[in-house]
Amino acid sequence: MNEAEVRERRNAQILAAHRDGVPVVEIARRFGLSLSWTGALLRHRLGADVPETGRGIRCELDAGEVAEAYRDGATVRALAEEHEVSYGKVYRLLKDAGVQFRPRGGRVH
Repeated sequence: MNEAEVRERRNAQILAAHRDGVPVVEIARRFGLSLSWTGALLRHRLGADVPETGRGIRCELDAGEVAEAYRDGATVRALAEEHEVSYGKVYRLLKDAGVQFRPRGGRVH
């Protein structure tokens, strides 16, 4: 199977998952794609009815849960990777929640 056929097969699986009600976030995770690329692929190349919000798909985070994880020692970067969103999205969410940020560069010994 050549590269184009592999991609076509993958795209058919992505579209089928979307039609089966699998969330776009989960589809992106399954296929190792970014959330924004998966949304754009579904929307523009595969003709799926996926809402367009900014550059990708709106991903709502639980501010309390994210803030608690940060207070328990998780880094902004680790939280962004865990939730598959940008560093800036996590930072703004924490800032809007009134979280006091730790100094940059880790703990001072």
